[in-house]
Amino acid sequence: GVWATTERHPAVAGNSTREIAGVRTATVMATPESDRKGVLLAIVEEVFHVSWLARHPGFRPDEMARYGYPLEDAANWTGLLAEDEALARALDAKTEAEAAGWAAAVLEIRRRRVPKVSPEVRAYETALEMMEGTANYVARRAADEGPQTTAARLRTERQAEGIRWRFYDTGAALCWILDRLAPDWKARSEASPAVTTVEILEGALKKRSAQPAKFSRKETAEFDSRAGIAVGELAERRAGLKRELMRRAGPRVVIEVPEGMEPFRPERFDPVNLFVLGGGEVVHPHFVTVRGPGGSVALTNPGFSRGSYSGTVAVTTSAGQDPMRDGFRRLTLTGVQGPLEVTREGQIVLKAAGLLIELQQADIQTDGETVRIRVTG
Repeated sequence: GVWATTERHPAVAGNSTREIAGVRTATVMATPESDRKGVLLAIVEEVFHVSWLARHPGFRPDEMARYGYPLEDAANWTGLLAEDEALARALDAKTEAEAAGWAAAVLEIRRRRVPKVSPEVRAYETALEMMEGTANYVARRAADEGPQTTAARLRTERQAEGIRWRFYDTGAALCWILDRLAPDWKARSEASPAVTTVEILEGALKKRSAQPAKFSRKETAEFDSRAGIAVGELAERRAGLKRELMRRAGPRVVIEVPEGMEPFRPERFDPVNLFVLGGGEVVHPHFVTVRGPGGSVALTNPGFSRGSYSGTVAVTTSAGQDPMRDGFRRLTLTGVQGPLEVTREGQIVLKAAGLLIELQQADIQTDGETVRIRVTG
C-alpha cells in the first residue's frame, strides 16, 4: 500500500535519508518540472543508501572535515586532476591490461598525494568514495549509463569549492573498474564490510603484476597549470563574495563573543549550500542556528535559492583554527530582510524575517543600519 499526505512531510527536506516513524527512509524532492532521469538517479541512490549504510556503518563522511579541506593547496589539486584523468583512461581502456595500467597509475598518484593531507581529510575522501561513489555507481547502472559517462564527468572542469562532488565520480569510477578487473568485488565487499574498493583494487592489480601507466611531461605540466588556475579562481570568488556581502544594503547585525568566553557552537546548518571563505570564515546562505552560554542565534533565509547568496546571509568567524569545529567568535548577518525589532524583557531579543536572536546579557550599539552586539554573559 501507499501512504499519502496532503503536504510535504516535515522530515523531507531534500534528497537524503531520514528517520521517519523509527524507520530509516529514503527521501527525494521531485516536482513536475524535475528532470525525469535526475529523479530516477536520486531515487536509486537514496534507496541504496538506506540498505548500504546498514551494512557498512564505518563509512560515514565527517562533513566537518570538508570545511577544512585544503582547497588552496595547488599541489593537492595537481594530484587530484591526475587521478581523475587516470581513472577516465582506465574506464576508456580497450583492453584489461590497459585498464589495469591506468588503475595502477591512480593508486601510485594517490600514494604520493594523500600522506600530505591530514588524517581527517584522508578519511573524508575514503568515506565519500565508499558511501556516495557506490550509490552513484548503482544509480547510473539503473539509468543505463555506462562507464564512459563517468569518465566524461571526471574530465569536466569543476570549481574548487565543489570538492565533495568530485568523490562521487571517483568512487563510481572505482566500482566500474572493479567490474572489469575484479568481478567478485561486490561479494567480497558484502563479506567484509570494512574493506574499501581501493583495497580490493590493490589486490587485483597485485595479482596481475600491473605496472602504472605514465603521463607525459606535457600532460603533467598541464595538470600543474590547471591546478594553479583553479586555486587562483577560488581566491577571486572568495574575495568577490565577501566584498559583496559586506557592502550589501540594508540592516546588518554583528555579534561578537569576547576572548575567554565560550564561543557559539553550530547546532543546525545546511552542509551542502554553505561556502568556506578561508581564514576561518564560512558563509551560510540557507540556514544556521548557533548556541552558547549567552544565548542563541537562528537564521532561516527567506530569500534563499540554491546557488544564490541573496536575502539574509550569515558569515561565521571561527574561534580557532577549524572553521566549524572550534565554534564561532563572531557572526555577521547581512542583508537582513524587513524591520529589525529589538526588545529587552528579561533578555535581549532581536527579530526580523527569518531571524531570531535571544541573548541573556549583551551590550548593543547602533551605527546607521549596523547593529553591533557584544555578548557579556
